[in-house]
Amino acid sequence: MEGRYRVQQNDLLLHEAVIKNETAAVREALQRQPDVNCRNNYGRAPIHWAASRGNVEIINLLIDAKCDIEAVDKFGMRPLLMAAWHGHLDAVKTLVQAGACLAATNKKHNDLLQCACVRGAVDVAAYALSLGARVQGSDAAGDAPLALAARAGHTAVVEMLLENGADIDAVNKNGRTALHVACEGDHCAAAALLVSRGAAREARDRAGRTPLHVAAAHRHTDLVRALLDAHCTVDATDNNGVTALQMACAQGCRGIVEHLLEYGADVHLQNNVGSSALHAACAADAADIVELLLAHGADPALTDKWSQSPVSVAGGAGGAAESPPEGFRRAARGSFSAILDLITATANVDIHQVRKAMKGDGRPQLFSIVLRNAASLQTLVWLYHRLVNNTNKSHNFTTLN
Repeated sequence: MEGRYRVQQNDLLLHEAVIKNETAAVREALQRQPDVNCRNNYGRAPIHWAASRGNVEIINLLIDAKCDIEAVDKFGMRPLLMAAWHGHLDAVKTLVQAGACLAATNKKHNDLLQCACVRGAVDVAAYALSLGARVQGSDAAGDAPLALAARAGHTAVVEMLLENGADIDAVNKNGRTALHVACEGDHCAAAALLVSRGAAREARDRAGRTPLHVAAAHRHTDLVRALLDAHCTVDATDNNGVTALQMACAQGCRGIVEHLLEYGADVHLQNNVGSSALHAACAADAADIVELLLAHGADPALTDKWSQSPVSVAGGAGGAAESPPEGFRRAARGSFSAILDLITATANVDIHQVRKAMKGDGRPQLFSIVLRNAASLQTLVWLYHRLVNNTNKSHNFTTLN
C-alpha cells in the first residue's frame, strides 16, 4: 500500500511540474520513475500539458522518457492538436519530428489545420498546409478551416486560407458559408474581407437566411450597416417569409431598423403567417420602433392569418390590448387623421368622412362610424378616450343610429 501511494505521489509531482512549466522540477520528477503516461480526470497525460504550454525542452524530456505522443484525452485531443490549439509552432514541429500522426482529429473531427484556424494561429496553420493539410477538410459540423477562422474573427487566417485556395462559399451542415458565420460573431473585418474577395452576399442557409438576416437576428448594428453598404438585398426573405426588418423589430433593435429603413426596407411586407414589421414591433413592446414604422408609412390595418392587427398582437393571447402601444399613441398625438386611421385599423369599424371642414364656414368635420360587430364598440370607446383625449384638440363624435 505504501509503495502504491509513493507511485501515485510521484505521478502527481510530474503532472504538477509540467503544469507549472518548471523544467528542473520535471527532470527531478522523472528521476523518481513515475508513470510518464499517468492521466488526470480529463484523461490528460503530462505530454498534453507540455504541448499546451509549448515548452519544447519539457516535451523532449517526456519523449526521451518514452511517453505516448499519441495519448488521447476525453475530448479526443492529442499532444499535437493541443500544441496547435494553443498556437505553439515549435512544439508542433517537435511533435511532428517525433512522429506524431498528422491525420489525427479530436472528437469534433478537428485536425491540425482546423485547430490552428479556430485559435487564429497563422504560423501553425501555414505549417500545417505545408505538410499537406486539406484546406477544404471539414469537422463534424461541416465547417471548413475558412469557416472556423471566420467564426472566430481571425482575419489574418481567413486571408491566408483564401490565398491557399479555400472555397469562399463552402457551406456547413446548416448551409452556412464563412460569411454567414462571420456575421454570427459580429466580425466586421472578416466579413468585409470575405465580401471584398467575392463571397456570395445573398447565400442562403438551410433556413433561407442571408448574412444580412444573421447579422440582424444577432443585433449586430454596425455589421448590418456594412452589409447594406455592400449592396445586400434589404428585403430578402427566409423560408418563413421573414425579412431582416421584421427580425430587427422583433429584437427591439432600433439602430438596425433605422439602417434598414434608410436603405428602403419595405414596411408593408408580411411573412408566411401574415405578420408585418409592425406586428413584430408591437409584440416586442418596442414603442420607439412602432412610432418609427408608422412614420415610414406602416399600415396598422394589416392583419395576419389569424386576423390580428398589430394592436391585437400587443395585447397577447388575451386579445386586444388594454391600451394601444405607446408608439401608436405618440404617432397619433396631435393628428386627428392619424387617430382615425388607428381606430379604423384596430377597432373593427368603418369610418367615412361625411363633411370636410371648410375654412371660414365654422362647421366641423363630420364622420360616419359603422360598427362591424358589437365587440367593436368597446374597442372604439377605449381608443377614443385614450387617443383623442390625449390630444390638445377638441373633436365631436355624433352617433348615427
